[in-house]
Amino acid sequence: MRSKILTDTGILFLRLISKLPFTLIYFLSDIFYFIVFYVIKYRKDVVLQNLKNSFPEKSHQEIIIIKKKYFRHLCDLIFESIKMLDMKDSDYEKRMLIKNPKSINHYFDKGKSVAVLTMHYSNWEWTNCLPRKIKHRVIGVYKPLHNKKFDVLINSSREKQGAELVSNSNILRRIIRADQKKELIFIGLGGDQTPPSFHSLWYTFLNQETMFYPGPASIPKRFNYPVFFQRVEKISRGKYVTSFDLLIENPKDFSEKEILKIYIQKMEEIICKNPEFYLWSHKRWKHKRPENVPLQN
Repeated sequence: MRSKILTDTGILFLRLISKLPFTLIYFLSDIFYFIVFYVIKYRKDVVLQNLKNSFPEKSHQEIIIIKKKYFRHLCDLIFESIKMLDMKDSDYEKRMLIKNPKSINHYFDKGKSVAVLTMHYSNWEWTNCLPRKIKHRVIGVYKPLHNKKFDVLINSSREKQGAELVSNSNILRRIIRADQKKELIFIGLGGDQTPPSFHSLWYTFLNQETMFYPGPASIPKRFNYPVFFQRVEKISRGKYVTSFDLLIENPKDFSEKEILKIYIQKMEEIICKNPEFYLWSHKRWKHKRPENVPLQN
């Protein structure tokens, strides 16, 4: 009973915040930054270690500057995600420019689905507005939350613009169904979070031995979907541009390991340019590679 009351109160609180104008949203973000960074000191050690390991060539002062910028961006991202509960079409039109949808829609006109590789960078949440410009059925993969009510709340906000959210345990069945029905889909696949320890694909990512999900390579190869990478660039506070880079047109001609390698190199290229926008507070490197598992070149 107590858990239900806390959940319902939390949801009401988030809905009330989402009604605020953007000026107040960012004012709250500034206050939250002070609390998170200076009072709670949320995962500061995790962020610091991740940055040091990823950029051994940077000085301590450079790392500290990136860390502070990261936490400012993280707080903005949290409040921008809450604001999604009440965002209108006009808000997305002003704040998330979809730069080159024609590169994706070209394949729709050719009768082909596409696989779009993503990462937790900049504001990936606001890309839920892609159905406004993309002809395919836009499908995103997500990991369900333990709290069912919060899970429904968050996913309903993500689907308001027409995207479809499918849990990671059901995504393969959903793709097979689309393939059988000749439904053209845009499947968004992210592989930069930590997989369960039984996975065995290890690469060097940001100067560290890193385990990866196979899905971003195995799915496009199996169905021979052209592989794109989706960029999300922060232009100014609360304003973003997303665009698509074609990585591989015929993934059947590549091995899964090669596809993952290309994906990793693209992520590194973007992260290294503006590292403060990556999700450094995630415990990405908590697993260690077993001695009997090879590191892919």
